[in-house]
Amino acid sequence: MADNREGAHGHVAGLISLRMTVAMAAVTILGGVLFVLGVLLGSRHEFAERGIDPNAMSVTEQFGSGMMVIDTRKAVGFTVLFVLGVIVAVAVIGRYYSRREVAPLEHAFELQKDFVADASHELKTPLAVIATRIDLIDFRRAHGQPIDGPLEALRGDVDRMNAIITDLLVAARGAVDAEPVPLAGVVDQSVDAVRPLADKRGVIIDRRVDGDPAHLVVQGNAMGLSRCLVAVLDNAVAHAPDGTHVTVSVGYHHRGDAVIRVADHGPGIGENPERLFRRFARDDDGTAHQGYGLGLALARDVASRYGGTLDVESTSARGTTMRITLPLAS
Repeated sequence: MADNREGAHGHVAGLISLRMTVAMAAVTILGGVLFVLGVLLGSRHEFAERGIDPNAMSVTEQFGSGMMVIDTRKAVGFTVLFVLGVIVAVAVIGRYYSRREVAPLEHAFELQKDFVADASHELKTPLAVIATRIDLIDFRRAHGQPIDGPLEALRGDVDRMNAIITDLLVAARGAVDAEPVPLAGVVDQSVDAVRPLADKRGVIIDRRVDGDPAHLVVQGNAMGLSRCLVAVLDNAVAHAPDGTHVTVSVGYHHRGDAVIRVADHGPGIGENPERLFRRFARDDDGTAHQGYGLGLALARDVASRYGGTLDVESTSARGTTMRITLPLAS
């Protein structure tokens, strides 16, 4: 990666140097032509002031005979303006080409930085689940209980991490790999992924499907949509009081879209719920809030990728309902 970065820097520097050389040569030639024209016009003006008709003499005669009349004060001023003009022109051209060549490189570095931040955040929940399962395996082994089930679930968590990384790479390339996806399966997969964290906090996750599951099919990617729902569920579980329920329901929206609602009994969000969908959101007092940050911002990005939306449907001191809408597959 370092070699690629150095190569990119070298390529950009070479392009800037070449274009600057060509630009400086063009400016110098153009400036020289303008300078000569200025001298000729100035000389003709001086001839006219001295009663000599400049039209009676050709340019060759004026140069060949040495009969050039130049006002030195005007010539010095013109020369200074010419030099300043060349300097300004070279500076403007250099800035233009520098920004033009560096902009794609800066954009690539921003994408790389965002990908690292997104990947780091998206892997936090699976890693926390894996750590919880490992604790469960240690507990069962210490008490002579079977561990085949948790081990199989652990393998599934590792597969899920690989799928998350693949989906992040696809998103970073700007590709959209959409196919018909049953939402009921996405809900089951997402709930299973978050359940260990919910069990650890004493939160119960309920799920409900309103309508025929066979008809609740959307265009998208199963892992991408699961990432979106897991982020919303993780946020709900993190803010739900111990012993309360988080409800996930799937149904039809009034516009004909499919809708997923996640309702918790937490303390509510407060004013300006939209701030939660900004990267590294903060509370009204300026402090970072546990469970905010990148999660909901990334979840909204995923929903938007497949033509959907993610917003706060309602919030109060009795709890919050998040809503994901997605177009039904035709």
